[in-house]
Amino acid sequence: MNLINKKFKSLDDLNEDIFEELLALLKMHSSPCFILSGGNSPRPLFRKISQHNEYFKKAIFVMSDERVVDIENSSSNEGEFLRLSNITKDNLISLRNKKIIQKLNDISSYDLAVLGMGDDGHFASIFPDCLNTSEAINSQNNIISFKDEHLDFERISLSLNEILKAKKIILIASSKNKQSILTDKKSLPVHHLLNKSSNKIFIFSCD
Repeated sequence: MNLINKKFKSLDDLNEDIFEELLALLKMHSSPCFILSGGNSPRPLFRKISQHNEYFKKAIFVMSDERVVDIENSSSNEGEFLRLSNITKDNLISLRNKKIIQKLNDISSYDLAVLGMGDDGHFASIFPDCLNTSEAINSQNNIISFKDEHLDFERISLSLNEILKAKKIILIASSKNKQSILTDKKSLPVHHLLNKSSNKIFIFSCD
């Protein structure tokens, strides 16, 4: 499997490159649709969007996953995205929406998915060794709930099947440890992502 690994000097430089890619897609599509992850890695991207959010008035965003907390809670991925990006709620399809399954079914494809990963090999909220891990990786469902006691919060996550609707996927590996996990022979969630999206996934890394 040939992964294109683009290395950057800093996380800011990495996110600047992603931001330029978003702008290019905005020029190509009247109403582009993006999947974005939460966590530390994309925060510079959210702030960059805030500085130029006049370009994103017709863009649609979906977070890869969400913690089941109040949106005003600092642990909410959707809340953090809205606060840092200054994007309006009208531009965000919330995973909390009661009609989320239908709303996701109505999306035929995403123009770009930007994902982070954890030191345990998880992406979105698809963690190893959860009750619904296999379902999240293998089922045709577009959204999965995780209520395992060892997780810090109950979570909602896009499934791998839903994420694979993206025409292009950027996976951020923001440390040497995360980069080493990618070449590990273990069967972690991120390895299933790599195997099933090998023709359209790009690894962006910084140390």
